[in-house]
Amino acid sequence: MAKRRILTDEEKLRIEKSKQELKDYREDIKYIEEKLNDAEEVKSRIHKVTTSLSLTRTSGGDNSTDKFADGISKLEELEVDCSDRMKTLLLKKFAIDDKIEQVDQPYKNVLFYRYTRGKSWEDTARELGYTRDYVCELHGEALYLYSKI
Repeated sequence: MAKRRILTDEEKLRIEKSKQELKDYREDIKYIEEKLNDAEEVKSRIHKVTTSLSLTRTSGGDNSTDKFADGISKLEELEVDCSDRMKTLLLKKFAIDDKIEQVDQPYKNVLFYRYTRGKSWEDTARELGYTRDYVCELHGEALYLYSKI
């Protein structure tokens, strides 16, 4: 078992802040994936409406065109929202990746698999060939090292 560090309150705060930064990063990734799925769903619906309109098109006006325009508008809003969030996420990702790269092994790999790849504790342990308990132990030190950057 590794020797436990005695941390100052400032170090504890810095570690907690680093941990939150990494957790927020994982949540941002999930948010973007959900928005992309929403956009795909709207695209699929618009495609169905377009197909339906082209098959049943009459010379008279109806409100199908309005529904179609609403769908396109919703899709554009989702794409703009996704695009803005993705730009922010990419900048955050580059900064976090740079910080993780500065951490020594095996701590770097623990942070990489846990946060960048979003792996569970068990999957991280499996990837690294360690026990779950040892990965959790390494994680504490990894956060400490990450917080010092």
